[in-house]
Amino acid sequence: MAKGKASRIVEEKRFARSIAGRIRSGLIAYNVSKVGAPNYRRLVLSARDGANRIAGGLAGELYWNACYVELLWVKEGARQSGVGRRLMQEAEKRARRAGKDLIYLNTYTFQAPGFYRKLGFRSIGRIRDYPRGESRIFLVKKL
Repeated sequence: MAKGKASRIVEEKRFARSIAGRIRSGLIAYNVSKVGAPNYRRLVLSARDGANRIAGGLAGELYWNACYVELLWVKEGARQSGVGRRLMQEAEKRARRAGKDLIYLNTYTFQAPGFYRKLGFRSIGRIRDYPRGESRIFLVKKL
């Protein structure tokens, strides 16, 4: 195959998971060659009620000099109680302890952009009309 020219594009169905893993491994290897190993560490926090049931949670990753908050969810009955704020504060505390410089995430206009702004995040980008009638907002906070 000539440099930079793929012979054909294939939608992978049967081996999609293994092909996706190979793509991820290739990208990670390239990134490491440019800026060093990211040292990924998964961060998963849960908020529990008095009966030890999950009332909310946060999932993210610590790598390079950042903390990425992938998911934040608070159960309907626990919203407006400070659970989300406490989860975010704990993630920030752990990011600082790990020596990270920033924390970033994305949300939608129908979710909680105002909540994140109150926590000190600033908007750095937006995809309008995604999903239709709404926007996806990208936010960052320097630690």
